[in-house]
Amino acid sequence: MPRITVDIDTTASSTIRTSDDGASGRLTATGWPVGHGRIPDTLDADGLPLDALVLMPEPALAGATVPAWPLGVLHRAGAQSASAAPVLLCVAEDPSFIDLVDTDDLPRWHAEGDAWAAVLARLQRRTAGEVIDCGTRAEAEHLISDARHAYERLTGCLE
Repeated sequence: MPRITVDIDTTASSTIRTSDDGASGRLTATGWPVGHGRIPDTLDADGLPLDALVLMPEPALAGATVPAWPLGVLHRAGAQSASAAPVLLCVAEDPSFIDLVDTDDLPRWHAEGDAWAAVLARLQRRTAGEVIDCGTRAEAEHLISDARHAYERLTGCLE
């Protein structure tokens, strides 16, 4: 699974959580922190670094860079450009997220699109809009690849 880095701007607690484990009947009552930031060395359709939401085990300080892997893309109603579709990621190499690899895994974490949108609205301090779809990991990887290529074309760093 490809790893990327994300520069974190803010972190907030969320309602995204794991379900009960079934054996003990215990429910996880607290949510996982979600960081909001940008994927460096990428450019979206508006010429900005790709927007990112990162599920993480511990809150990150603003300015931290965290390794992560893509899970999907959050599509919202009325989105005018690729910059309006943040990439969903989770922190890499953390055993808590070992079984979280694509958007098909999100419902087991109570992490449907509306939960991500609520977190995004809190982090951006504005309405996140209605979630219409969560694109797949393959779509996120393609979006990141295209955005990196756009950055390389602009900066002259083509290999």
